[in-house]
Amino acid sequence: MEKVEVIIYDAPAVTAGSCACGCGGHHHDRQEGADPLTVVNMEFQARALGLTLEAAFPGRVRVEYINVLKDPRGPRLPQTALLCSQAYPSPLVYINGAGRFAGALPVERIREEVGKILEGEKD
Repeated sequence: MEKVEVIIYDAPAVTAGSCACGCGGHHHDRQEGADPLTVVNMEFQARALGLTLEAAFPGRVRVEYINVLKDPRGPRLPQTALLCSQAYPSPLVYINGAGRFAGALPVERIREEVGKILEGEKD
């Protein structure tokens, strides 16, 4: 039985000109008026997602949070280029290698997707 892999790729806001993604400045800031705790806590939200999925599907899901601006793998990840291009808002949520959500961490929808994948493994 394979584990379902959920990876959250995030490019949290940093000061202008210090973007590590190579875009020459920083433009990943959240919308004006957005809750600043959302930015600060995305890693914690990812941890909470991991606990939620572990409770729902014990031992069958692995959740990883990757800050593409700090992680050594960041410059080589295609998700970093997507976030820098502003094609999709941060965070990007991938399930088993496929992009599924962007701009938020919809816990209930992720749980549903994981449940469908695991249900399909039983067939």
